[in-house]
Amino acid sequence: MVNWIKKYFPIAKKYAIIIFGTFISATAISLFLAPNKITSGGISGVATVVHYLWHFPIGVSALFLNIPLFIIGIRYEGRNFGIKSIYATVLMSLFIDLLSGFAPVTDDIFLAAVFGGVLMGTGLGLVFISEATTGGTDIIAKLIQRVVRHLQLGKLILFIDILIIVLATVVFGDYKIGLYSAISLYASTHMIDVIIDGGKFAKTVFIISDNYSEIADGIKNELKRGVTGLIGKGMYSGNNKTILMCTLKRNEVPKLKDLVKEKDRFAFVILTDVREVLGEGFIYSREEKKI
Repeated sequence: MVNWIKKYFPIAKKYAIIIFGTFISATAISLFLAPNKITSGGISGVATVVHYLWHFPIGVSALFLNIPLFIIGIRYEGRNFGIKSIYATVLMSLFIDLLSGFAPVTDDIFLAAVFGGVLMGTGLGLVFISEATTGGTDIIAKLIQRVVRHLQLGKLILFIDILIIVLATVVFGDYKIGLYSAISLYASTHMIDVIIDGGKFAKTVFIISDNYSEIADGIKNELKRGVTGLIGKGMYSGNNKTILMCTLKRNEVPKLKDLVKEKDRFAFVILTDVREVLGEGFIYSREEKKI
């Protein structure tokens, strides 16, 4: 029983996160964006335009528009990607049409653009960290990222979806719709990057102290972190120095500061942000996990 739970709980957790993420995104579309004719890009944006032109349900339209893109996605990303993404897209479409029966949260187009964009990006970010997409430009962006890995997923989606916003602006014949849609899209893509990269941020600390040995022992024993001694030279004194370097998670920084202060209150400490860390105690890349 225990082994069964260990094996299947991570899978069930991902599918549960997908449910939560798609519900949040659907809430953004049905209760904030679509009622105000705001299109924050994606197939859902195209489906919103189709809805106002021919009165087709947004969720159903999005589902049918995604079919060719899913065929491409499954071919390049694999069967597992396809199953979870189809699951996410069907849920998203279902939630959109179910929630469309409720009254919009606000008719203030600016508030709708901002809060709708934030909710949309939060939901999509949760879906992405579960290794799925809701179709549309998400799939196109993930395929591009396979080739150009240094580009952030949110920024790729931003560039692709600008064309959809232009389309909506032309169809609705109101440049203000385009401007508000751009605000919503920016908020959405920013939140996607926050959700995806948020857990990868860390701090690297450099410590210069005559009591470097005691501080290093404290880091290893109390923080359970590795520490590296770099050989340096004080250009003023001409003396050789051992500079400690350690990378740790943000919530470990206060404990590190207390530790250093206890060992040497005159120690020179430099803290710097690290965007992503791969390795023991942090996050392994997908390729490393397979080794």
